[in-house]
Amino acid sequence: MKKLEMRPFKKILIGLRARLQGDVNALADAALGSTAEAQGELSSLPSHLADLGSDTFEQDNTLRLMDNEEVVLEQIESALERIENGIYGNCIECEGRIPKMRLNVIPYTPLCVKCANNLEDDDNWN
Repeated sequence: MKKLEMRPFKKILIGLRARLQGDVNALADAALGSTAEAQGELSSLPSHLADLGSDTFEQDNTLRLMDNEEVVLEQIESALERIENGIYGNCIECEGRIPKMRLNVIPYTPLCVKCANNLEDDDNWN
């Protein structure tokens, strides 16, 4: 892919990175309980055992979301590096072209559809 063709993808990736960084920061604040303090509650400790279970579930869910978004942020950073190195749009497995239609949907993907399917099939067998 030519540098000129990569420019729109770079803009998309930078915007996506900024949005996800904001989301991760907000999730971190929520996981640490700073939202309860911001709402004026004196204590973030639940007053009932069922509330404790709900709070724990919500915190675990928030931490999982944070982990997922951090993985995507890493993939975005890798995609931006591939743009800088002039290899964006090439599959890192087979070095074939990743179709622009796929990059439009998942701009940070490092794999063509065939290699992604092969990797998924391998994961399902393990």
